[in-house]
Amino acid sequence: MSDQYLPFIESDPHADAALLQAQMDETGYLFFRHLVPADVVNTVRRDVLTVCQEHGWLDESHDLMEAYARPGMEPLTEGKPAYMAAYRKILHLPSFFGFPADPALMGVMAKVLDYPEPFVHPRRIGRVTWPNYEVATTPPHQDHFYIRGTVATYSCWCPLGELPLEMGVLAVAPGSHKQGFIEHDVHTPGAVGGRGVLVDEARTVWHTSDFHIGDALFFHAYMIHKALPNRSGNRLRLSTDNRYQRPHEAIEPGALLPHYNLQLEGQG
Repeated sequence: MSDQYLPFIESDPHADAALLQAQMDETGYLFFRHLVPADVVNTVRRDVLTVCQEHGWLDESHDLMEAYARPGMEPLTEGKPAYMAAYRKILHLPSFFGFPADPALMGVMAKVLDYPEPFVHPRRIGRVTWPNYEVATTPPHQDHFYIRGTVATYSCWCPLGELPLEMGVLAVAPGSHKQGFIEHDVHTPGAVGGRGVLVDEARTVWHTSDFHIGDALFFHAYMIHKALPNRSGNRLRLSTDNRYQRPHEAIEPGALLPHYNLQLEGQG
């Protein structure tokens, strides 16, 4: 790992609320190893990959859980009809929808928010990222540009499985949340909606690491973060994004709807 990319500062989920709040205030993020039980993560992974298999995305000469992309298949991304047809089914998988309410995740957020029952945005988000499709890599941005509502909203990013650096992990710019909101005037084809922030890459230090099953990264709505490209060569990268806040604070109406407003067939 270069000097520009340093390892995450790891946190202890058993630490008291005051310590976790102080760490979040200082760096803008909390990173936990093996926070979510492996069987919970693997159940979601298997369910998501089953949908991918049904839509012909996987190389069936490999085990389903290895997530090898079908050779010769054109990469897909959000917005493409073939992607959205499968993504609609993923969003409504009970295991996927229920994942952010896992007690381990809720316990961390209860401490950070100093609120016993955090509210999880119904707009659950998943990513299936193709290899060899770097143009679609998520660029530097702040989630608040897309989330709106109260600034005291925190994102949680979890991979669904083992995720080494070369498969496209998330990286954060520690302390960048202290800059406040930044206008998103950089246009990009990345997965977050085509808008990002200008970052001096030569001077920015990023924190990132290999992710293992059950690892979780929480960060402030103003945290500047990005994805690294999936350079695995042949494997799909699976991850989840979820948001937490106190239920009585401001929330943008779209956060109460499924991602991309992908209702089940026959609804709304």
